[in-house]
Amino acid sequence: MIDYSSGVPVYRQVASAIRDDITAGRYQPGAWLPSESQLAQLYEVGRDTIRDALAHLRAEGRITTVRKRGSMVATEPSREPYHVPAGARVIARMPTPDERRDLATPGELREFGGMPEGVPVFEITPGPRKHRRVLRSDCVELIVEGPTL
Repeated sequence: MIDYSSGVPVYRQVASAIRDDITAGRYQPGAWLPSESQLAQLYEVGRDTIRDALAHLRAEGRITTVRKRGSMVATEPSREPYHVPAGARVIARMPTPDERRDLATPGELREFGGMPEGVPVFEITPGPRKHRRVLRSDCVELIVEGPTL
């Protein structure tokens, strides 16, 4: 399963195998993945390698991780369109702890204490005298207004 002579980092091979399992339906959206130690045993690698693989999948948005609970397959949320005015500045970044709490749904607050880790936000500043908005990237689809290139 893991090819140590391939030149591909082991954590990427493990991430690819888990991604394939998610795509094939072995792990359904909303389902918990096996624990880090179970995954390490399954792929015959160390837990640090599993943590790196899970971090890679989290960065892709395929899983979310809850401290002391584990990792679950991300669900595909519905996205609301958000029209970005021409000339606005948009920054994608990770949320602050306060934003994780403020942008969480009531269910996420109960279950996770805030937004799941690994969900970035968009910070949108429409213009010099306008207030900035912070929006969850998993809930909006940005539609940029103005001339196209």
